[in-house]
Parts: sequence; structure tokens; C-alpha cells
Amino acid sequence: MNKMGKLVLSALSVLGLAACAVSSTDEAVVLGESEQALNNGPTFSNGIFGSDTLHNVMTQAITESGVPLTYLGTGSGNGEKCMRGQPVVYGGNTYCNGSKDQTIAPMSRALNSPQSGEASHCVAKDGVALWVDYPETASNVALANVKGGFCGNGAGDATTCGNFDTWGEFTTGASNSGNTINFYRRDDVSGTTEVFKALVGCTTFCSGVKAVTDDALAGPRLTTDPAGTVGTPHSSSLVAYGGTRSSSTPCLIADTATECLGWIAALKADVVAYAGLAAHISGENHSLNVNTVAPTESNIRSGSYPLSRFLYVNEGNGSRDSLEDAFLDWAFNTDALRFEEILEENDFIACTDPDLGGHQPLDCSCP
Repeated sequence: MNKMGKLVLSALSVLGLAACAVSSTDEAVVLGESEQALNNGPTFSNGIFGSDTLHNVMTQAITESGVPLTYLGTGSGNGEKCMRGQPVVYGGNTYCNGSKDQTIAPMSRALNSPQSGEASHCVAKDGVALWVDYPETASNVALANVKGGFCGNGAGDATTCGNFDTWGEFTTGASNSGNTINFYRRDDVSGTTEVFKALVGCTTFCSGVKAVTDDALAGPRLTTDPAGTVGTPHSSSLVAYGGTRSSSTPCLIADTATECLGWIAALKADVVAYAGLAAHISGENHSLNVNTVAPTESNIRSGSYPLSRFLYVNEGNGSRDSLEDAFLDWAFNTDALRFEEILEENDFIACTDPDLGGHQPLDCSCP
């Protein structure tokens, strides 16, 4: 990095745009770091880790901004780790090990244990939805049953994990009430998983819940599948490498983990999978109401849907690369309206209604 950075919070405040800072320091010079390139590893250059949920948004936004960054995604936890100089393994390589190779991270949750000079900026709202296949006739589930199905008593106790594992136990009005449900989730690096656990009341998942992770070589795979390796990447039990989706291999190597979960719910019978709204596939899967409340735009914006959440572009402390500065300027200043439109085009929800008078893009109030 060839310059010292300033907290983007200062710029956002000057512009009058809403931001939620975890530090009260304004106009503060952030902590200096040694010069380095963003993720200057053997595979990716100028790459940013962050939310898998926001993968398509960030890829499109970076393209439209004209800034030559690469969005790697993989999960909010990896974005946070890289901002703090903690190792992230991706594609067989280790990044950010002792160096803060990025100072911005799109994330589906706020920063954990915020450090001095860091800031969280809300940019949109989303709902963690429970996805089932399109023919499934069940339409609603109680939040308590969601907890029971995914984590039993909350701690994943084996004696309680079987109490909600059939459709008849989990909900009413199901197509086949006696059938056993197969539960799928994002992996532990996912911000969606952290939000889900907090909102539902889980600490440990039931052992039978299958977790989907992103693998640079294997594509989306179960965490129980072997990792992809150079030359032999076909390690995912979920991926159709020939390019045709089926009930046995519902995903493609190019899918994000979020998209893969949507297709698992769409093509595999008796599945309930949680993921953000980006997992919706029109005519293929649908979401369940939770406590009779649907994950609609108005319900998520108001927070009445029980699994509503904010989406963020978070900042770390450290010298900012000029490419990061250029993207932040585009997203929050020169074309903030277009950035908000991209979020909405990908099924996310503006924090305030764009149709109301006085609306400002990215006008969010962080919790």
C-alpha cells in the first residue's frame, strides 16, 4: 500500500449519508500498516473476501464501478479475518496471515468485537429465509420449531434433535407429513449462520444438519466432502460437473454457496435449507413464513419478519489501498443510487422505501 488511509466514516459523514460507526473517532488517521498488495497471492490479485450472500451484488458493483478488484466472497467471517490480518485458506493458498490485506469487507452481519478504528456501515436489509421445493405445500413454521429442527434444545443435544425432524413435527400442511426432513445450512464462516444462530437461539447444530461451504476448486461442497485439490477438483458431492443439475447433484461449480442451497431446496425432496433471499429461484423453490409472517419487502424493512437482518460494508483499521478507496467513493458517493439499485436488483431491500419522498440512497440506521 502506498498511502495512509482515512476512515471512510469521515467521508460518509461529510456527504450526509447514513453510517453506523463502532468507533466515535471522526477524521482520525487509521493505524498504519506495512505496504502490501490486496491478497497478493499466487492465485488472486486485488481480491476481497466477504459475504457469500452479497457475492453477485459485489461482482456486479465492482464491474460497474470500473475498479479492477476481484470479489472472492466465501463468507463474512473470512472478510473479517482478512481485515484483521488473520489467515484465510482459499484454493489451497493462505492469505492475510499476519498482514491486513484488505480494509473493507462486505458482510451479512456487523463486526464481532469491534476494534479501535473499525466501522460498520449498513447498506440494505435482508431476510434469512427457510427454503423448500416449489411443490411443497407447507407454508408456515413456528420459530420454536425452526430451532428444534436445526439445533434441538439449542445446544444440539441428540436427545432433542429428533423431535422436529419429520414434516408433521416441524410444521402443518406439508405434502408428506411422515417424511423425514433433511436440513441444510451455510458453514460456520458464514455471517448468515451467525445471524441465524443468534435469532433462532442456537449454539450448536444437530449432528445431522448438513453444511455447505465454498471451495475455490471444488465449487460449493458439503463440509464433509474432501477439499478440492489442484488437478483433481471434483470433490463435491453436490456439483454436476457436466453442467446439468439433478436431484443428486443440484449445484454447478460456478454457484455460490447461497445459490447452491437454493438449488438443493429446489431439486431435492424433503429439504429445508436456510439462506438469504438471494437463494430464491423463481418457480423452483419458495420460502416458509415464520410465525405466520412472510419474508416480504415490507415485513423485512419493518423488522416484523423474525429473521430480518441488515447487510453491511464494514471497514477495518489500516492503510487503505487506492483501489479500495476508488470503489468506496463510487459506492457511497459518485453512484450511491446505482449501488442501492444493484442491491435491489439482487432481491435485497433498501432500508427506507425509495418510493417515498425524501429518500436518500443507502439511508440506513444501524442497530
